[in-house]
Amino acid sequence: MDAVTAKQVVFKQTSGRDLFANVFLPSTDDWRRTVIIHVHGGVWNRGDRSFFDDRCRALAEQAFPALTIDYRLSGEATYPAALKDIKSAVRWVRSEQPFEISPHQIVLCGHSAGAHLAALTAATARSGPTPNDEYEDTATTVDRLIGFDGPYDCLGAEEDGETADFLGGSPTEVPERYREASPRERVTSAHPPTLLYHAEDDEWLTMRETRAYRDVLNIAGVDVELHTPPGDHFFFTEEPWFERTVNQTVDFIDRVES
Repeated sequence: MDAVTAKQVVFKQTSGRDLFANVFLPSTDDWRRTVIIHVHGGVWNRGDRSFFDDRCRALAEQAFPALTIDYRLSGEATYPAALKDIKSAVRWVRSEQPFEISPHQIVLCGHSAGAHLAALTAATARSGPTPNDEYEDTATTVDRLIGFDGPYDCLGAEEDGETADFLGGSPTEVPERYREASPRERVTSAHPPTLLYHAEDDEWLTMRETRAYRDVLNIAGVDVELHTPPGDHFFFTEEPWFERTVNQTVDFIDRVES
């Protein structure tokens, strides 16, 4: 395998803390023009960007620049802070082109709560600028979406729990936020091509929700495929599915680009 260069860099400054990206760069001079940005999970209140380091390294070994990023957790700031942070990362890559990354395509990939945030970013990229963002006039559109075992519908959430902490209130208190923050409710025909995974034995989230999201994307005419491998919520972090999902990501990008 080729060597990979890893960098750590601040992509956004907030009042609470700096947000970092771990950037993995191919050793070859012949980089792919598609950059893949990863968003970690953790029910919006925990987890960190290092979760996707290994996957980013593996993708960089296949000539893709790959990033894994911070965002503000629900204990720091409620919705839409995290969504704004993901959009800021997209704008930063597109505007700054860090480390000579010159993206022709941007792919968002997320796991669990990160899949939710990636999907919501993909669905709302055309909803207007984010005020007070350094690059607020730069587009947040993405070209592909990859989601691992995500929650795509906030409607029907419990009155008290992680979703309420993330959205800053219960469904009774702020009902409009639950619809606004549900990727399934925001799908249009402009949604980017999507690759979804949901493990058969996921103990955290039901496959029914991912299949319903897939169906909504299909109805909207979006290019979508769903894989339902054996395993639990973290199936893709171990072999054989780690390598398989990396290769399927490359195949997905190649198929949609061709």
